[in-house]
This record gives sequence, C-alpha cells and structure tokens, in this order.
Amino acid sequence: MIITDGAKTYIEEMMKQAGVNTLRFAVAGGGCCGPTFQLGLAESQESDVVQEINAIRVAIDPELTASIESITLDVEQYPDGPGLVVSGGQSC
Repeated sequence: MIITDGAKTYIEEMMKQAGVNTLRFAVAGGGCCGPTFQLGLAESQESDVVQEINAIRVAIDPELTASIESITLDVEQYPDGPGLVVSGGQSC
C-alpha cells in the first residue's frame, strides 16, 4: 500500500480530531471479485497485521493483507471538502 503525502496529512488531521492513532482496513463483505474492505479510524484488533506506512500506523485484517498491496490512498478536493481516494486493487 502507498499513502501519498497529501493523504498522510489528511489522515493525521482526522486521527487527531478522532483521538485515534490507527487507520484500519477490515473485511466489509465479499462479492464476485473477492473480499471488499472497509477503511476507518479505529484501534487495531488482536489479529490485525500492523504496519507503518508513510509514518501512519495501519492495522490490516489478516484476510486483506494480500489484497491491499496494490492500493494507493490519496486525497482529493471535492466541492464539500477533501476526501480520501482509494485506487488500485482488484477490479472486475
């Protein structure tokens, strides 16, 4: 996984506001292309794989470890403010 510098700044600010120090990827369900993931600010679970990516603590559900290798997190400006953009990964 790649976390761009812009995404890093955005995530750090969101973590500060939420009082959380971890970005967590978890299984949110499944479909024809395999598991889908959920991205959120939450403490890591005991079974998570924890990595530091661009100085961001990232907890990854073990089921998703291989699935997120090709993912990039970036930040994009929208009319109502900035938001994270996830690119790469599996596609059908």
